[in-house]
Amino acid sequence: MSDLFTSPRYFKEVKFHKHTERTIGWLELFYDLVYVATLIQIGNFLSDNLTVEGFGQFLVMMFVVWWSWSGETLYQNRYVVDDFWHRLLVFIQIAGVAAMGLSVSGAFGNLSVQFALGYVLVRSMLILMYVRAYMAHPDSQAFAIRYMAGFGGGIIIWLAVLVLPAEVHWIAWLVAIAFEIIFFGRPEVIQELARLGADNHHMLERFGIFTIIVLGEAFVKVLDDAQGTTLGAEEIVFGVTALVALYTLWWLYFSDTADRLYDLTSTLKPLAWSYGHLLLATSLVAFGVAVKKLFAETIKYPEAVLTEEYRLLLAAAIGIFLLALALINYGLDDNLTPHSQIKRVMIYLGSAVGIIGVGLLVTGATATVFTAIIAVIMVALVAFNIYQAVSAPQPGHDTGH
Repeated sequence: MSDLFTSPRYFKEVKFHKHTERTIGWLELFYDLVYVATLIQIGNFLSDNLTVEGFGQFLVMMFVVWWSWSGETLYQNRYVVDDFWHRLLVFIQIAGVAAMGLSVSGAFGNLSVQFALGYVLVRSMLILMYVRAYMAHPDSQAFAIRYMAGFGGGIIIWLAVLVLPAEVHWIAWLVAIAFEIIFFGRPEVIQELARLGADNHHMLERFGIFTIIVLGEAFVKVLDDAQGTTLGAEEIVFGVTALVALYTLWWLYFSDTADRLYDLTSTLKPLAWSYGHLLLATSLVAFGVAVKKLFAETIKYPEAVLTEEYRLLLAAAIGIFLLALALINYGLDDNLTPHSQIKRVMIYLGSAVGIIGVGLLVTGATATVFTAIIAVIMVALVAFNIYQAVSAPQPGHDTGH
C-alpha cells in the first residue's frame, strides 16, 4: 500500500510549460461523460420544475456540479498521471459523481445529505491526488498544500451543515464554494500557479470537449422525447428553426472562440474565461430543456400561443449563452485575436439583453414563430462574426495550438 504515495510510475510528466501540447486521455473523457450524465439529470429536474424557484435551484446545482468538475480538470491539466492508484482514485470520484446524479431530484429535500456526501467524496479523492503530488514532486509541494487546505476547508463546511435543515443546505454549499474561490484567489496562490504554468492546449481541448458533449446531449434530449413522432408541416418548420438555433450555438463558440487562448497576463481574464464556461454549460442544458418543451407544445397545440414559462426559458437559455460568450471573449488574449474583443463583448451583451427583451415582450407567438425570431437574431450574430473574421487583419501569432 505504500506505493499509493511513492510509486515511481506515478508521474510521467509534470506540466510547468505553457506551450507543451497534450491530448485528452481516455479516462478524462470517461470522467466527463459521467458528469454530463449528471447534468442531464439536472436538466430533467428543470423540466419538472419550471418555476422561478425551480430555475434558481437548477442554477445552484449547475454551479455545484461544474465547480466539482473544474477542480479535477485543473488538476489533470497541471499533472500528467496514469497509474493504477490514480485510476482508482478517479473511479471512486466517478462513484461520487453518480451519487450526486442520483440525488438531483431530491437535492433540496430528502436527498440533500446524499447529494452532499457525493460531492464530499469527489473532493476527498481530489485531495488525495494532491497528497500524491506533494509526495512525488518537491517543486509543487507549496502549491499542493494550498489546494489541499482549500478543498479541505470546503469539505468541512459541507459536512458541518448536514445537521441543519435540508432546505437551507444549498446556502451552505454556495458558502463552501465561495470559501474555495476566495482561498484560491489569493495573490500568493495565483503567483504560484503562474510560476508553475499550465498546459494551454490541454485546457482548451478539455473545456471544448466538455462543451461539445453537453451540446450534443441537448440534441439527444429532444430526439429522445420526440421518438416516434409523425412529422407534419408545423413540426418540420419548428424542427428547422430549432436546428438553426442549435447550429448557431455551435458556430458562435466552436468556429471562432473555442481554440483561442485566454490571456495569461491578467488575473481577471482567465477567471472570466473559466466561469464563462460554467454559464455556457448552464445555457446548453437549459436550451435542451426549452426546445424539448417547445417541440412537445408544437405537437400538441401547433396553433396555440406559447406559454410564458416555455418562452422565458428559451430566452433565458440563449441570453445566458450570450453572456457566457461575452465573458469568454473578454478573457481571450487580444494579441491572438484578429478583431476587437471589447467590441464583440459589447455586442454579445447587447444581444443578450435583446433576447431577454424578446422573451418578455413577444407574448402572442406560437412556439414555431418565437423560435424562428430567436434563430434569426442568432443567425445575424453568426453573420457578424463571419464578417469580422473576413475583414479583420490576422494576428501575428497562432491561436495557442
